Amino acid sequence: MNKAINLLKSLGYSYFITIFLILIYNLFLTYTPLKSSSISFVTSSIITIGAACAGFYMAYKNSSKGFLYGMLSGALYIFFIIIIYFLIQDNFKFEGNMIYKILLDIIAGGIGGIIGVNMKKD
Repeated sequence: MNKAINLLKSLGYSYFITIFLILIYNLFLTYTPLKSSSISFVTSSIITIGAACAGFYMAYKNSSKGFLYGMLSGALYIFFIIIIYFLIQDNFKFEGNMIYKILLDIIAGGIGGIIGVNMKKD
C-alpha cells in the first residue's frame, strides 16, 4: 500500500512541476520576443523532465529498484498525459513520433529513478 501511495504522490508532484514549468514558459512566450516555433520542443522537454521527476520521487521514497520504479512511474505519467490529451483534442491521431516520445519519457523516468535511489541517505 505504501508503494501505491508513493506512486500517486510521485505522479502528483511531477504533474505539479510540469504545470509550473509550462506556466513559466508561457510567461516567457508572452513577455519576451521568444518565437512560438519552439513550443513543440520545449513542451516535449518539460514533459520529459516531469517523467524524470516522477521516477526520481518514486525511487527516492522506495529506496530500491530505482530503474524499475522509475520506468513504471514514467510510463504511468506519460499514459495519463496521453489520456488527457485524447480527451481534450477532438481529432487525436496516434502518430509514429509519439512512440519515440513515449519511450523517451519512460527511459527518462528510469534515469530519474536511478538518480533518486542513489540520492537516498541512510
